[in-house]
Amino acid sequence: MTLASKITVLRILAIPFFVVAIMQGQVRAAQIIFSLLVFSDALDGAIARLRGERTPLGAFLDPVADKLLLVVTYVTFSTLGWIPLWVFVAVLSRDLLIILGWTVVYILTTNKKIEPRPLGKATTALQMTFAVARLFNVGNPWYTWLLYAMISATLLSAADYIWIGNKRLGAIE
Repeated sequence: MTLASKITVLRILAIPFFVVAIMQGQVRAAQIIFSLLVFSDALDGAIARLRGERTPLGAFLDPVADKLLLVVTYVTFSTLGWIPLWVFVAVLSRDLLIILGWTVVYILTTNKKIEPRPLGKATTALQMTFAVARLFNVGNPWYTWLLYAMISATLLSAADYIWIGNKRLGAIE
């Protein structure tokens, strides 16, 4: 297992500590943990590129870690009433759509290659940025602007993944 993959695994293992901190009202600890998790996301990718250690395991684990962090964060924020339920539903629906779509494409084509889309990467970055803004109580107009930018990117990204999935499935007909 490469250093980058070890960092990704540690990121996954640290997610429950973030949830416990925030649910117990230890906002400062939650802010620190979340900031370290976001930093580790950038770090593992940089290390993999710089050391030439891109692996199939890393290509799988990194987006899984992102999805876990974001879904758990948005579930927690929604549970605490920090975000409207519809925001959580939009974020979760996109991720479920991606997972379901990849599964269908894999079953029908046996193509297991996962290719992140540029809009998908931008959406993940906006979802993380919005979570940071909420966690650190960034005020308006930035909070509202980030919310609408993140939701717009989430919806556009979902549509993009649907389009690509249909394109791949159309190739087998």
